[in-house]
Amino acid sequence: MNYVWYHLKNDPKFWIKVVIIPAVLAAALMDFLSHMFKPPGVFNLWFFKITVGVAVLLVIVYGIYLYINPRREKKAVADQALFERQRESDFRKIIAQNPGFQTFCYTCVHFNTEIKACRLDIRNPKARAMPLNDRFKYCLYWESLNRC
Repeated sequence: MNYVWYHLKNDPKFWIKVVIIPAVLAAALMDFLSHMFKPPGVFNLWFFKITVGVAVLLVIVYGIYLYINPRREKKAVADQALFERQRESDFRKIIAQNPGFQTFCYTCVHFNTEIKACRLDIRNPKARAMPLNDRFKYCLYWESLNRC
């Protein structure tokens, strides 16, 4: 029961998926059946036509999203690769000056203390544990908590 109560209170997507979409589909079905069995029906088939039109538009929008999303993903991967190359050279300079330098997660700006994990969406998992010297592994996305 707590699962249902939590989603009823806090999750608007739950309301859309469980309440609104089924209600609209039921009204469209009722409009279609009432027009079929006793014309002109309850809504004179206008609710059904609007529902079908909106569904077609949503399918077109979803197709555009599926076309654009891989391009956006490729751009994000390319941007992260460029950033990682730059950070690798920066860290190599820091390691040359200070061989004991390490990138601890708990000292990073992106560390979430509640879930004890990184908040970033890093597409290259090797960037979290990059072996830049023989002693330690470094996270290329690490940023100090006390940066000036």
